[in-house]
Formats: sequence, C-alpha cells, structure tokens
Amino acid sequence: MDTKLHIEIFGRQYTLRGQSDQSYADELVALVDKKMREISKHSPGSPFSKLAVLAAINIAHELVQAKNTAQVTETALNGKTQEMIKNIEAILKPSPPE
Repeated sequence: MDTKLHIEIFGRQYTLRGQSDQSYADELVALVDKKMREISKHSPGSPFSKLAVLAAINIAHELVQAKNTAQVTETALNGKTQEMIKNIEAILKPSPPE
C-alpha cells in the first residue's frame, strides 16, 4: 500500500507517495538537503533548480564511486576465494601410491 510522506528539502515542502517508511524517507531527505546546503555555501544566490541538479550530480558521483569500489572488492574476493579453493583441493587430493 502506498503511503503519503511529507518532507522538506532546502526549505521547500513536498509530498511523496511510495512504499518507504518515514524513517527511510527522512534519511534520503537529509542526504539531499545536506548536499544542497553544502553546494549553496559555494554558490550563494544560485537558483534552487541549479542547486538541485548539482546535488543530484554529486550524489550520482558518490553512487558510481561506491559501485566501482564494491566491484573492485568483489573481484578481489572472488580471486582470493578461487585461490583458497585450489589450495584446499591440492591438500585434499589423494597422494599417489608408493
């Protein structure tokens, strides 16, 4: 069931509809609001729409960096796992009879 959430970002009120609960929406809102406030300090007087786009780009950049880091970590873990499997198989391989 869709819920109606009332939020505020950078001093503007919005109503969201969706499956999220209020605490999750608050977490997302806090991230967007914080990003917009950080950007507004460096670009005072910028229009709201420009701040919103710059915040979206910054958040997208952070997301891509996190995905890339996760991919590198996953690749490294897969390599280590394969190495461990080979070592275990070598240990468990029966020795040739003498």
